Amino acid sequence: MKEWIRQRAIVAYVGLAYGITWSLAIIIALSYHGIIALDVPLSLHYILPYGPLLSALVVSWAMGGSSSLREIIGRMTRWRVGPAWIAVAVLSVWIMFLLSSLILLLTGQGWPDLGVFGQVMYLPYLTFVGSWFLWIFTYGIGEETGWRGFLLPRFQKKYNALTSSIIVSIIWAGWHVPMFLYNENLIAMGVSGTVFWVVGLMFGSVLLTWLYNNTTGSILMTALWHGTFNTFTAAAGQAAAITSAMISMFVMILVVLAVIIYRPKNLSRDEKQKES
Repeated sequence: MKEWIRQRAIVAYVGLAYGITWSLAIIIALSYHGIIALDVPLSLHYILPYGPLLSALVVSWAMGGSSSLREIIGRMTRWRVGPAWIAVAVLSVWIMFLLSSLILLLTGQGWPDLGVFGQVMYLPYLTFVGSWFLWIFTYGIGEETGWRGFLLPRFQKKYNALTSSIIVSIIWAGWHVPMFLYNENLIAMGVSGTVFWVVGLMFGSVLLTWLYNNTTGSILMTALWHGTFNTFTAAAGQAAAITSAMISMFVMILVVLAVIIYRPKNLSRDEKQKES
């Protein structure tokens, strides 16, 4: 079995990540629609990203034992990446939020209430700080350990960084499919909104590759960025829809600049960093 996994690491990883997450997401959806009698709390939505994380750990262990496991856990806690990249991970979304807020203020719509971004679906009593920690330690560290920590380096051994990012984004988008059966924010997007959402994931995937490749493969830095982005763009009921759209626009601008400056091959000035 271990030999099969070593030879088909990507297939094994994606199958297990989808399997873990989809199994629980489908149960949540069946309960939500009253198809099964179980009263499954919708708050379990926030443990779904541990599917990619657990899959990364299991497949890493199967491929290389405890040494591979220590290696990926080391990247989950890697914080010595240089102050500039820590600033990108922690502050860039804040800067996008401030720019968006300034635009709203100048157009007479008023400064957005920061408390709005502390209102997350299924957990209504969190503060802004609480929601920030929630997103970092669920969808941040959960997804990033899988998509960037495990999957991305393996695609980058075959393809350039830009192509690898797009491939990862397609797998990443597919992983969300069962959530469209119960998540009201996702359902409300409709067909056109979903298309834009997938395009947004592609841009987000490129940005996270850029961050990952320039931080010697730090999963922690990508988790911090991912969690902060979700805090400002996934508020309950799309309460921050205008701000979210503008932040997404700024992400696209940053990605275009990153591709132009750092080049599609590595999205990094150091080719070795993409191999981490």
